[in-house]
Amino acid sequence: MHRWVLLLLYMPLTSQAIVQESGTLTGFLMDTCLTCAYDNWQSHVAERVVRPGFNDYGPPHLDPQTNRFGGFEYIPANAGGDSTLARWRQVFTSAIRGEWNVADSLVSRYDSLWNYELVEFYDEPSARIYYIMRERLDLSYVDANGDTLPENDVIGGFRKGWGVFVFNDNARHQKVVMQMPHPEDDFVSIPVGIQMFQQLEMGILMIAGAGREVMWDSTQSSYNNARSISDPSRNGRTPFAELSRVATDEWSEPPINPFVIIQLHSYDHATHLSLPDIQVSCYLDDLTPNVPLRDLQRRKDLYHAFETFPITGITADSSIRVAINNYIGLACSPQYTYQKDDTVLTIRSVGDLWGAPDNVEAVYAHVGHHVQRHTENFIHIELDEYPDGLWMPLDWQRWIPGTPPTNWGRYANVLEFYQPFIEAMDSALTWKTEEDTLAPDSCAPIQATDVGGSCVYLRWDRPAYDTHFDTYQIFFDTVEVTLSSPHISRTTTGYSALGDQLTRGIQIEDFPAPVWRYQFALRAKDLLGWESPLSSAIGITDGQIDDLTILVEGDSLRLNWSLQTNDSLFQVWEYLIDNVDYTIIGTTSDNTYLVELSDNPVIHRYTVKRLIRR
Repeated sequence: MHRWVLLLLYMPLTSQAIVQESGTLTGFLMDTCLTCAYDNWQSHVAERVVRPGFNDYGPPHLDPQTNRFGGFEYIPANAGGDSTLARWRQVFTSAIRGEWNVADSLVSRYDSLWNYELVEFYDEPSARIYYIMRERLDLSYVDANGDTLPENDVIGGFRKGWGVFVFNDNARHQKVVMQMPHPEDDFVSIPVGIQMFQQLEMGILMIAGAGREVMWDSTQSSYNNARSISDPSRNGRTPFAELSRVATDEWSEPPINPFVIIQLHSYDHATHLSLPDIQVSCYLDDLTPNVPLRDLQRRKDLYHAFETFPITGITADSSIRVAINNYIGLACSPQYTYQKDDTVLTIRSVGDLWGAPDNVEAVYAHVGHHVQRHTENFIHIELDEYPDGLWMPLDWQRWIPGTPPTNWGRYANVLEFYQPFIEAMDSALTWKTEEDTLAPDSCAPIQATDVGGSCVYLRWDRPAYDTHFDTYQIFFDTVEVTLSSPHISRTTTGYSALGDQLTRGIQIEDFPAPVWRYQFALRAKDLLGWESPLSSAIGITDGQIDDLTILVEGDSLRLNWSLQTNDSLFQVWEYLIDNVDYTIIGTTSDNTYLVELSDNPVIHRYTVKRLIRR
C-alpha cells in the first residue's frame, strides 16, 4: 500500500502533460480570456509604494497602487539561492532549445517551490503557438484599486513576483528578446512591448512580476530605484535576469550578431522635458550605434524606416503632427543625420535616459561587445508616457480613458501613436538580416604631414562608410605602394582608432628617417571581408623644415634650408612678439627666402613649412 502511494506521488512529476490553453495572448496578458486559468495578467502584478511621489504610476484612474498586494521572493546570495538560479537556467536553456517536455518536467519538479507552470498557448487570431511560463495566482491577495466598487477589484496576486516568460518557437525574428522590467511605473511600455512582440514575431517576451518598490534594501535610510530588489534590471538574482543571461549565452554571436535584447521602458512626462517621444540608446557605454539602429552606408536602419512625419494625426485627434526629430532620438556621438529625399534633419542626442549604470541585462550583454565593430545586442528604449504633441493641459482621460483595472482596449491611442515606431523596428530588424555584398565606400589620402620625430600625420578625404565596418588599412613604402607593402590597421598596437569608420586622420610613428622617402595609400575593409579599392598614393605633402638657418644681410634676413627630393613649394611664417600666433608672410619654390626688416626693432621668429610634395 505504501509503495502504491509513492507511485502515485511520483507519477505527476514525470508524466504530467504540458497545460494547454487557447484564446488570445493579449487577453491573457492584458484583457479578458475566458478559456484561460486566469486573465489580465498585468492586473495581478505585485504593488507597493514605500516613497510616495518618487515614482509616477500614472493618472489615478489607471491603476492605483495597493500596498501589500502581492509580493516578491528574493533569491539569496548563498548555496541555496545559487541552486535556484541553476535550476531556472536548466529550464530556460531547455526552452530556448525547444525541448518543451524537458522544460515542463523541470517546472513540474519544482512546482512546490516556485508555483509556476508551463502552458502551451494557442493564440486564435494569429494561429500561433506560444509557450508561457507563468506563476499561479495566490487568491488571498485582493487589489481594491483605490475604491469600494467590487467590480473594480482584482482577486489574486503573485507571491513570488518573478514575472511571466513567453516563447515563440516559430518566430520571424527568432533571436530577438523583448523585455519590460518595470510593469507598474513604466505602464506605457507593457502594451507597446506586447504589441511589438506579436507583430514582429519575436522569440521571447519577458515581463517582470512586481513593481520596483515591492522589495528594496531597507537597511538604507530611504528608498530610491537603485536600492530596489524587486527590479530585475537592478537585481541579477532573479529568473528574469537569468533568462536574459541564458539567451545571451545561447544566441549572441558577434561581430555580426543575430541576437538583440530590446529593453522597453516608459518615462514620466513631467520629469523629463525636452526629450523626443522615444529615447533610444545602445546603453550608456555605447555612443556609436550600429545596425539595426544606424547604417551609415545604406541608410537601411531604424531611423530611415520612418517618414519625415511619423505622426500625421491619430483617431482621437487628426491635428496631431510630429516630425521624426521630435518623435525619436538616439544617443549618438556625433549626432546622427536623417536624410531622405530632400529632407535633412539632425536626430537629437539628449544626455538622458540611456540606462541605469548597473542595468543587469545590459552589462551582461555588453561583456565582450565592441561598440564600434559589433552590431547592437542591447537596445534601451524609453517611451514618453504623455507625448509632447498631445493636448495641453494634460488630458489623461482622453489619452488613456477608463477606470481600473487597466486593460488592453484602454491603450488604443497609445498603440496607434507608437505604431510607426513598431513598424520601423520591424523594417530595421529585417534589413539587419539582409545579405551585405557592398564593399566600404572608397577614400583617398589628401595630406601627409611630416610632424617631426619620425612621425607622419595622414589625412583622407572622407569616411569609408560601411554597414559592417572593420578597419582602415594604411599602406606605405619607399617604392611603389602595393598591397604587399607594409601596413597598419586597427589590430596594430596603438592604432585602434582605425577601427572607427568616422576616423579621417591618424598619426603614424617610428618611420626610419627621412620620412620624405615614403608614399602612402589606404583602403577600408569590412567584417565580411569586402574591401574598398586601394587608393592612389601620395608622398609627404607638408611638414616643418628642421634645418632652417637665418643670416643677416644688412636690413634683411636670409632664410635658408635644405631641399629634398620632389620639394615644390614652401610657406614662410613669421611670429612677432606682440602677436598671438604665426602669420604667413610668403611662399617660395626655392630653398631660400629674403625678409625685409622694418625700422622698429622687434623680436622675430620664423618657421618654414613644406606645403606640397609630389
